[in-house]
Amino acid sequence: MADPNQYLRLQLGGTSYLLPGASGFTIEQREHLITNKSPEGNIAAWQSVRSARLPAYCLDGMLRVTRHPDWHRAVFLDALPHAVGLVVDEVQLLPRAETTVTPFTPLGLPPTRLGHLFSGAWVMGHRLMLVFDPQAFVAYLQSLGDE
Repeated sequence: MADPNQYLRLQLGGTSYLLPGASGFTIEQREHLITNKSPEGNIAAWQSVRSARLPAYCLDGMLRVTRHPDWHRAVFLDALPHAVGLVVDEVQLLPRAETTVTPFTPLGLPPTRLGHLFSGAWVMGHRLMLVFDPQAFVAYLQSLGDE
């Protein structure tokens, strides 16, 4: 579990996003997960806990469902009724002292029932990293189901 004053940098494709440490998450190695070997469906892998299987989705840099075999970790976000996961290309814990996040509200209609996917941004010179709103991002992942 991360310090609430930290951010987790998630790399999806060539794009990095931040997730607040206060959102609650666990990082799992691929070898501790059950990989979906079928080319069908949105789920890339499952984490087996007690009598349940928690899904992990693979997204590209534009947050579209994709599947690729070159991943080594998944991040599972705390949620109800159960955690939901995201396959990541890279993951790094950043101390809050190194990040200055500016809150903002995106324009337009929110894409999830819990609001917009992003709640802030970290600007570093000419680079920008968007910060996920944890509840909205979880709602987005849960909406992917297993189509």
